[in-house]
Amino acid sequence: MTSKRVIVYPDADPDENTVLTEVGVDRLAAYGALRVHDGVPQSNEEYTSRIKDANALIVGWSLPAEVMANAPHLELITFTGTGASDYIDLRAARAQGITVCNSPGYADTTVAEHTFALLLGTARNLVLLDRKMREGIWDQDTPGSGLAGKQLGLIGFGGIAKEVLKIAEGFGMKVKAWTRSPEKHQDGFSPDLFLDMVMLLETSDFISLHLPLNDETHRILDAAEIRKIKTGATLINTARGDLVNETALIEALHSGQLKGAGLDVYAEEPLGDNHPLLKFENVVLSPHVAYNTPEAVKAIFDITVQNICCYFDGKPINVVASP
Repeated sequence: MTSKRVIVYPDADPDENTVLTEVGVDRLAAYGALRVHDGVPQSNEEYTSRIKDANALIVGWSLPAEVMANAPHLELITFTGTGASDYIDLRAARAQGITVCNSPGYADTTVAEHTFALLLGTARNLVLLDRKMREGIWDQDTPGSGLAGKQLGLIGFGGIAKEVLKIAEGFGMKVKAWTRSPEKHQDGFSPDLFLDMVMLLETSDFISLHLPLNDETHRILDAAEIRKIKTGATLINTARGDLVNETALIEALHSGQLKGAGLDVYAEEPLGDNHPLLKFENVVLSPHVAYNTPEAVKAIFDITVQNICCYFDGKPINVVASP
């Protein structure tokens, strides 16, 4: 029975296939035949042709619901990330009898490190100073901001935020956090760590977002919330672009209410050539790569293989949607 199962990776990154081979091909062989297709399918027809016989899918990007519907044997989708709902219609998957898993925790340290790289870049004006250096300008008059004693406000308190807290405390920062469920984090954390949203926005020198994107968190920092942010604060976002009203963010940067921003994610990706964010020298930008290190890629595939093996062993893990 297991030899007839088909496990398909329909949108593989060719550069990462060796990692999948290293961490899991032998383990997966006991559960079915693995088929890997390089590159994102260029049409729904091509996508359907790749997955039509699949019992399980490893998915790295979007899986259109109409394509998923054309895979009648599909039981399992395992997403190589955490924001599965951004790329897979979970309601349609449930209706089709499909279990969807994700890869929690694979990049907690990696994203936290990138978060702090953006924070440091904005605090020390590295974009501006780097440009001036390349133009032959020796600018020793633009001051940076010290971090010791400054307040970092974390919006969300999952694995990544907890790693950011550790790094921030190493710099001598005072850390506060907002979460919908502070009672879930009583072990090891003082109740004094948690603030309500308004207090966190009004008192933090740096604010960093660490939430999944869903109906409840979409534009959690809308125009009204951004106006509450302490004047001269800096916003960091390595989570999802649509957590923030980007137009209001740009206005706050223009007005000087925000001193700066460090962004890895955007409302629309990639950024257009004339996007307003590209014009700010007090904004540090990266192209949605906070998760991208060899260590994190290895962890993704290790979790992915575990998801598949555990599901077919009858003990599914990391489930975000089930029939």
